[in-house]
Amino acid sequence: MSKKDIATQMSFELHCVARLARRNFDRRAKEHGLTRSRWQLLWQLAKEEGLKQAELAERMDVAPISLARQVDNLEQEGLVERRQDPGDRRCFRIYLTEAAEPALDVLRGLAQETRAQALMGFSVEDVTQLRDLLRRLHDNLTREEI
Repeated sequence: MSKKDIATQMSFELHCVARLARRNFDRRAKEHGLTRSRWQLLWQLAKEEGLKQAELAERMDVAPISLARQVDNLEQEGLVERRQDPGDRRCFRIYLTEAAEPALDVLRGLAQETRAQALMGFSVEDVTQLRDLLRRLHDNLTREEI
């Protein structure tokens, strides 16, 4: 098999694995009433709170108007709150509330279950090598983004 064929197959496999991981996680999250849009928003805020809605929409790769509705819903449920940006009165920053912690605990557990299934039969060395290779792919693809 040529290098080009191997790279093509690798790209296909990478896409399929990412799709399967999302579907697997979605199936688990659905049992807890967490849709993809809900868990992705909570997950992003858990990684970095205080983002502007536009920044959050960009990171989630969704339209700002779609995100606004999601934030509205989570805010009504008491899971997130909008706070006035001290440097710009026209915009708000999004923060998690304490009430979001149980949902985040569920998400963390589901993520662990999904990873355990995906990495079944992998050694620590295999996982380390995979992480390092994926990090290199990420770095290569984000060079143009900066």
